[in-house]
Order: sequence, then C-alpha cells, then structure tokens
Amino acid sequence: MQASKLYTRSVVILSLSSLVENLAYALPMSYFPNYVQLLGASVVYIGLFTAAFTAANATLSQKFGSLSDRIGRKKLIQAGLLTDIVLGTLTGLVWNWAFLLVIRMLNGVATAAVAAPAEASLVDQVPENRRGEALGFYLTLSMIGFNMGPVFGGAIQSLCNDLLGIGLAWSYRVPFFIDSLLAFIAFLLVWWGVEETRGKSSSKAMIQQKEGLKLSKKVTFSLRILYISSLAIGFAVGFIIPITVLYFGDIFGATSLQIGIILSISGFVGLTCNLFAGRISDRVGRKPLIALGSLPSRLATIAFPFAPNLVSAAGITVFRSFGHNVAMPASRALNADLIPKRVRGKLFGRLAAFFSLGAILGPILSTWIYDTYRFQVFEVPWLGNLVIRGAGIPFFVSSAIGLFSLFLVLAFIEEPRRT
Repeated sequence: MQASKLYTRSVVILSLSSLVENLAYALPMSYFPNYVQLLGASVVYIGLFTAAFTAANATLSQKFGSLSDRIGRKKLIQAGLLTDIVLGTLTGLVWNWAFLLVIRMLNGVATAAVAAPAEASLVDQVPENRRGEALGFYLTLSMIGFNMGPVFGGAIQSLCNDLLGIGLAWSYRVPFFIDSLLAFIAFLLVWWGVEETRGKSSSKAMIQQKEGLKLSKKVTFSLRILYISSLAIGFAVGFIIPITVLYFGDIFGATSLQIGIILSISGFVGLTCNLFAGRISDRVGRKPLIALGSLPSRLATIAFPFAPNLVSAAGITVFRSFGHNVAMPASRALNADLIPKRVRGKLFGRLAAFFSLGAILGPILSTWIYDTYRFQVFEVPWLGNLVIRGAGIPFFVSSAIGLFSLFLVLAFIEEPRRT
C-alpha cells in the first residue's frame, strides 16, 4: 500500500475535525469543577456532571454506532456536531447547576453520535495492514486538540478575569462560546471533506450479510474480554478525571492557568509517540505496545499522591500521559482487527458504551471519597510508617483497576493474524 492511499483527504479531515472537536471539549477542563461550584453545587456533586455525560453516552453509543452502519457515518457525525454548537452556547448562558447537569447529559448524546461513527469511518477507509498507523495519526491530532484545550481555556479565563476585568462568573463562561465556534468549524470540515462509507454507498447484499453475520467463538470470547476491559478502564479513568484538577488546587494551590499548562504539556509529551507507537504495533503486534505503555502509566498513577510538590506532580503526570499514549493506538487497532467491517459501527459503539458505564460510577464514588478524606493523612505501619494523603486514595483505586484491565487483555485476548 502506498502512503497516499492512507492519508486521503477524508482521513485527514476526519482527524482535523477530531482535533477541533477535542479542543472545544477540553477548553474548560482546568476550571470546570470551580464553575460548577460557582453555580451552587458542592464538591460531592461534581462527579454527577461526568456521570451524566457518560450515562447518556453509554446508553446511546451502540445505538448510534449501529445506526451509522445502516444510514451512514457522516450524517450522524454532522448531527452530533450541530448539537454541540447549541449546547456549548447554552453551557455559557446557564445560571443554575441543575440546568447545567441536563446540558451535560445532552452533551453525552451528541458525543455518542460523533465518536464511534467517526472512528469507524476512519477505519473503513484505510488499509488493514496500516490501521495502527492510521489510528495513531487520528489519535495524535485528537490529542493535540485535547491537550491544547486546558491551557487555551485557562488562558482565556485568566485573560478575561485578570486583564480585561470581566467578573469571575463571566470569565468562566466566555470559553464555552468559543467552544461552540470550534464545533461549527468541525462541522464545516466534515461537511466539506469527509466521504460517506456506509448508508447509500453500501449494497443491499452487504446489509443482508450483516444481518446474518455470526462471529466465531474465538472472536466472541475476545470481544467479551474487551467489553470487561473497557468497563474497567472507564472506571479507572473516571475515578481521577475530576479529582486531578481538585488535587492540584487543594494540595499545591495551583491556579487554573497552571493546571491547564500541566495538563497540556503532559498531553503534548505523550502524543509525540502516538503515530510511531501505532506504526510499530503494525509490525510487532498490538499487545506488546499495550503492555509497554499501560504498565508504566498505571505505576505512575500510584506514585502521583507521593509527589512532594507541584513540579514533581507535574512530572509524574507527564510520564503517565506518555505511557497512556504509547498504548492507545495499539489498543484501538486491536479493536479494529477483531471487529468485522459490517458491524464496526455497532461494536465500536458497544465498546464505547462499556467504557462510559465504567466512567459513570467512577467520578461519583471518587468525588465522595475525595471529599471525605482529602484533608486527612494516614500512616501505614507495615510499610515503615509510610504517610499517605487521603486525597490520594482515588489514584490508588484507579491504578489497581487499570492493572486488572491490562491483565485481562494480555492473558485472554489472542491477536488476529495480520496480512
């Protein structure tokens, strides 16, 4: 296969639109918990906002993915982006945390309409023996947007509040309007440059084959392991997403801009290996790269609560992100290797649903634990009177669940032979 057949206009536009969409999504990340509290919610309720988003996403991911197999990927992607435009504007105008909770739930619906169909569309259009590289490219651009978001949003918020004299409440709101503008740009990119790979372009014979498709026992077993693994990873990730921002602020007194810079740098350092890791996984296999990235990342999560200052905590965050980004393209490519094209949208959606289900309970439980123990300190006599911050408990739980997920993949999934 020639390189020109991999990086087609449609593949590049899908990746660029993912960059823009992720940038828009991550804009408020460095201050969103503070915005929620400003609207009247207590710390213990912050996890509900992540749970509302992921619950809606989990409920509809498989349905939207399956629908994209029938009516087309592009239609659903465009519908989701249009919905994001409206919801971003409403997020910046809402004056009550309960209404914001409803909006976050609707955001989960919009994301479900975009995520699985977009990734399925990409995999539809690339050579089988270069899926890892293609997904590495897609995820690299996605993470560029995601990692630019926190520092971009934090800078906008600081500029509005500190230099322009805009009140704190409105300084939190302004980035959401930019969020809507970026979602509109992503919509235009998809409308202009993405080819449709399903729907009308699919023959009736393909649809009939899909309806009668039966997966082999080996593939079915592997998919069940992937479902459990996705559920565990979702729980592990959800456990620390809302906590990390709070931890940096509570323990080290970090500002929104500082937190945004840390999150962005850690993401940028990690994504430098995305494309190369995906390409290497095409040659040596998916599981070695998954292990090489996931294990150090989980160990870094254990080490994080022992960081003595902001600089060391930031360094651990960077290392954790690096490992995560080594494993991610190989993990996505393994999913694509196992799932037949005819049900790709449906099963990609199902995997996303299991991930989201795990991420529903994670934030609710972790914010409750964090709020209960964040100002306490524990000594562990059998570890030489090791001192552990109560605020670090969610990170230990997250790491344990992540290691369990890695064990399942390495022990029970057999990679398909690549041609």
